[in-house]
Amino acid sequence: MRKLSLMIILLLMAVAPALAIGEEKQSPVNLEYSFYIDPIAGPEKAEFEIVLQNQGSTEITFEFPTSQKYEITVVDGKNQKVYQYSDGKSFAQVFETLTLKPQEKMKWVEDWDYFSAGKRVQEGEYSVTAQLKATSVNGKPVGDKKLLTDTKTMYIPGENPVFKSVVSEGGKGIYKIMGEARPLNRKFYYTVEDGHNQLIAETVLVPGAKYPQWKPFTLDVSIPESKLPQNGSLILNLYERSKDGEIIHTYPVLLERFNPNN
Repeated sequence: MRKLSLMIILLLMAVAPALAIGEEKQSPVNLEYSFYIDPIAGPEKAEFEIVLQNQGSTEITFEFPTSQKYEITVVDGKNQKVYQYSDGKSFAQVFETLTLKPQEKMKWVEDWDYFSAGKRVQEGEYSVTAQLKATSVNGKPVGDKKLLTDTKTMYIPGENPVFKSVVSEGGKGIYKIMGEARPLNRKFYYTVEDGHNQLIAETVLVPGAKYPQWKPFTLDVSIPESKLPQNGSLILNLYERSKDGEIIHTYPVLLERFNPNN
């Protein structure tokens, strides 16, 4: 009897390591993904770039209870809500999925005109929070919502008294900029830079209008392809100069973004 018991114990000891190895092979793969929001505060509106990326080596599927993929909320310094993406919108009440292949990236872009309850919000610092509305990942319920939430701060500028409704079209070095202006001294200036180098030196433009009358203006910008940045943003800066020569009423205009990873 003792010999039989001893043989059983030895047999279990021999099998145990194999069982442990088998369990390790069956352990779930750690899912690697990132979710973030990049808010860009322009002169007249904020642009929200939302990114969901699969950073792992396996496919990931996100499940959503409705057609709404994300929520964006902006609060002021007193934690009062001034903007919510879903306000006034309707979403299909259907189950939807989003599958990302390894290293694949999904990007969404939304914008906000700085108006809340019919009035433009005041200049200052605001907090922007984005949340992915997925309830499960690869069939498993989302336990930690922090992985699907990102918060950033942005500074909203005051309303510009000289420039408004400025838009840019074009690309690859050829751009057309249109807007309205009412310069105090009948003229204004612009430059173009990429954050490091000035690609177009200060140039004067006389729209033929004077404050407080608004008048449309159009300007064409051409930059040699060899001078375009490989990575970064191309910015046109509109501005006036005071009687003392100081730059005032600056209004930046994004012409194009360059990113080799996109």
